[in-house]
Amino acid sequence: MTQISTGRSTESPALAKRCYDLTLASVGLLLLSPLFLIIAALIKLTDGRKVFYRQVRIGQHGRAFHICKFRTMIPNADRKGGLLTPDRDSRITWIGGFLRKSKLDELPQLWNVWKGEMSLVGPRPEVPRYVEHYTREQRQILQYQPGITDLASLYFRNEGMLLRNARDVERFYLDHCLGRKLALNQRYAEQANLLSDTWIILQTVCPYWVGLLLIYAGTLLLALWLAGTLVYNSPKPSPAWDRFGGLSLLVVCLQLACLTWREQCRGLLSYFSVPELLQLTTALGCAALVLLASQWAAGGNWLPPSVAIIDALLAVFLLGGLRLLLRLWRERSEGPDDELDAPSARVGIIGAGGAGTRLARELVLTKNLRRKVVAFFDDDPQKWHKRIHEIPVVGMPECLLNDWSDKLDEVFIAVPDSSSKRFSELIHALQNSNLKVQTASSRIPFEVSRP
Repeated sequence: MTQISTGRSTESPALAKRCYDLTLASVGLLLLSPLFLIIAALIKLTDGRKVFYRQVRIGQHGRAFHICKFRTMIPNADRKGGLLTPDRDSRITWIGGFLRKSKLDELPQLWNVWKGEMSLVGPRPEVPRYVEHYTREQRQILQYQPGITDLASLYFRNEGMLLRNARDVERFYLDHCLGRKLALNQRYAEQANLLSDTWIILQTVCPYWVGLLLIYAGTLLLALWLAGTLVYNSPKPSPAWDRFGGLSLLVVCLQLACLTWREQCRGLLSYFSVPELLQLTTALGCAALVLLASQWAAGGNWLPPSVAIIDALLAVFLLGGLRLLLRLWRERSEGPDDELDAPSARVGIIGAGGAGTRLARELVLTKNLRRKVVAFFDDDPQKWHKRIHEIPVVGMPECLLNDWSDKLDEVFIAVPDSSSKRFSELIHALQNSNLKVQTASSRIPFEVSRP
């Protein structure tokens, strides 16, 4: 994708981007060829059908081309259902589900990049049927070369989960997903460069949860090193260090597994409260007990009990302190919010920013209110499918239309910084439900009844 013209020649940026794409695509095809063979063999062994799937997409300047992917669905899936694929679609094969989750099904598109039909980073090409729905302004995105990944691919990484409960999947996609994707593509196009391309690629191959695990792993290794230093009174290598130093990776992996078990590897780092602290302590405490029990059962002495206990305490302190500092930094940068009253019964909160999360924290900590926050709904795609204060961020506010009326008693709109246009859109969207709605600026709930 080249930058929007600013009056100067775009030949140099275009040539640099083509060299960038061609180099990385060639290296990727060469280095990943063993992985290609493994995936192809798995598809053949589990399904016995074609390995690759080709589909017509609309590329640069409206030219059609065939995009190539590893096949993840049953043969003739497009004739047995729609073009869109919600999560848990029965047409997805067993191996296909894994390939979709890991995005490995997209790897054959490196061949499209090598041929010059696509770029590594650029607006994802749509099928002709959906391109027909583009407005005149949206069709401007067709002047750019399509890509394997883009901002929309990052934020809509779990698009299937957004579509899973939609009554009309295609209508929901056209009304609430397609426009957002094109807006993200246009935003990227206005500031595209090789540095931003590299950052998008890194985020694509290293999703949020991977980065979170790396941060946790580094912190846990630091805690283990400090525990060993305190017990042996020396940070330098010694025979005592050698007895358990080689197993430090095993210790950290066990702790990460326990943190994942307590769902501490899905939450946003800058949101931290008492429930998260309790889950953090429970996970690391269980890891310490497993270490001590396994050593006792094996009759070994590779990890002194004092190291295991001190390590668990330091890990809780360091991880909890890190998240608390990030929370304080976030709250300070957001500024103070008006005090909010809690809605009633099962609650959905529109807005996972400062106002919404303060409200959720109040409900969690104040038991006598007898309110329970079931889900967040937010326009920020970076928060989708993650957890804040142990509460899932389901997706965009329009996801409330997907069978959530039976799961909620009230919706609280906590978006004080939204435009009046967006606020009106939210109210209009809720008119087809009988949910009670309360705004952040009002203590008196108003009801949006069915017409």
